[in-house]
Amino acid sequence: MPTKSNSAAFATEYALEHTISNKAFENIKNLIYKIAGISLSETKKPLVAGRLNKRLRALSLENFQDYYKYLISEKGRVSVNGSSEMQLFTDLLTTNETYFFRESQHFDFFVQEVLNKHSTDKTLKIWSAASSSGEEGYTLCMLLAEHLGETGNWSVLGTDISSRILNSARQGVFNEYRARMVPVKYRNKYLLKGTGSQKGYVAIVPELRKNISFAKFNLVEDPLFRESFDVIFCRNVLIYFDQKTKQKVVSRLSQLLKPKGFLITGRSESLHSLTHHLQTVQPSIYQKTR
Repeated sequence: MPTKSNSAAFATEYALEHTISNKAFENIKNLIYKIAGISLSETKKPLVAGRLNKRLRALSLENFQDYYKYLISEKGRVSVNGSSEMQLFTDLLTTNETYFFRESQHFDFFVQEVLNKHSTDKTLKIWSAASSSGEEGYTLCMLLAEHLGETGNWSVLGTDISSRILNSARQGVFNEYRARMVPVKYRNKYLLKGTGSQKGYVAIVPELRKNISFAKFNLVEDPLFRESFDVIFCRNVLIYFDQKTKQKVVSRLSQLLKPKGFLITGRSESLHSLTHHLQTVQPSIYQKTR
């Protein structure tokens, strides 16, 4: 058990690790906005410090301002083992924890209004536009396989700005806790339970993984795809954009929707005050009108 003096030392070290100057935060805030369009408020300072302090330790840097200078230097852009410090920085500030069947009412709508009404002679293309580690995309795959068949005429694309998190998504292996909301019938059919050293983990069955692909994509600035989609899930990412960037992203997403296609956002996100050609079907669910 730690002594009182050890506890005090730990508290001091923790505080130092999680302290970020106003200047450093402003520089980091501007940098992530330039890279990913993410707008960080002052309330995010502890989160930024908490996520980045391990990089300070890894690089033996004394403070966040030194880390910022390292990021924008040539060293920060040089790729080492397939990833640059700038990419690691982007990954750490853009990756959010998620889980299977999150905000389940969206998937209920997807089944009732898309899958149950879909003509099987037509291709169904779904885009998970902020896929993170893949739970959303694989959830969609389970539903598509269940209603249209594993070899049905459908596909799912998952994109994210983080290369590291996309590599994890492609592996299709998850902590069991993230699969806690998966219905039993889907769990038994589409998830393999780990044993031995893999105990506590589940893996997506190969039959399901073949219908999903993952690619790096910046919602704000990357060239748009040539293909269009029947449904786009872009949930819990718009809240990180300011109004100007949100308008740009929604306009870009709308361009990639097929006529009568659906855009689904997070429950706490609204397109209110934005200019678009989308009709509200229900809160956080929109349909392209023209």
